[in-house]
Amino acid sequence: MSVAKSIHRIASDHASSAETLAQRAHRELRAALMRGDFLPGTALTLRGLAERLGTSIMPVREAVSRLAAEQALELQPNRAIVVPELSRREIDELWRIRCLIESDAAALAAEVATGEEVDRMAEITDGMWQALRRRDVHTFVEGTGLWAMQLAKASHSEPFIGYISNLRLRCAPHIAAAFGGDISAEDPFFWFSLPLQEQIAEAIREHDAARARDLRAADIRTFHTYVYKRLRWT
Repeated sequence: MSVAKSIHRIASDHASSAETLAQRAHRELRAALMRGDFLPGTALTLRGLAERLGTSIMPVREAVSRLAAEQALELQPNRAIVVPELSRREIDELWRIRCLIESDAAALAAEVATGEEVDRMAEITDGMWQALRRRDVHTFVEGTGLWAMQLAKASHSEPFIGYISNLRLRCAPHIAAAFGGDISAEDPFFWFSLPLQEQIAEAIREHDAARARDLRAADIRTFHTYVYKRLRWT
């Protein structure tokens, strides 16, 4: 199954048949931010977002207000809507929190995840390998977020899912900026990172909580370092 199909399936799971226009606008804009469609510093307009979503301005205004409350968008005094450009210190703090929370979520997933949930993690990693070989940056970045959220879902913990989703939402534009150029299957980092994802999934499948925790912590720390390298942050 492709990454795009996996994303659509998971998004559909969250969409209610009674969903309002504002809820749909929030869900779709949030998903776009999570995919890295908008880079840090990007200026947005209500009209432009409404056209993108094929809806009116009112539901978009409500969605933008919710995303601003989640710190995923910034509403400036001149009414401009901007994707936040976080400071190095702010980004450092988000990554540290991600390491703490997601490593524990991996340990919890090792206790409660179903075989199907682990299979989905493996599907996503396979999609990332395919994207890497095609040098498809957008799909690869999209896969990093999807995999993190699938791991969160496998923990069966609503607090973990909520925290990880919000942290990923705030980090996603900077991750997308880091991968804004090209990627190559020859880069040694990917031959460490993607097999590490596979090892995490296997530890979860084997109910090895300690190993899952340690591997996920190592995964986040090395990915963090690589993102900073791509951003030319020393």
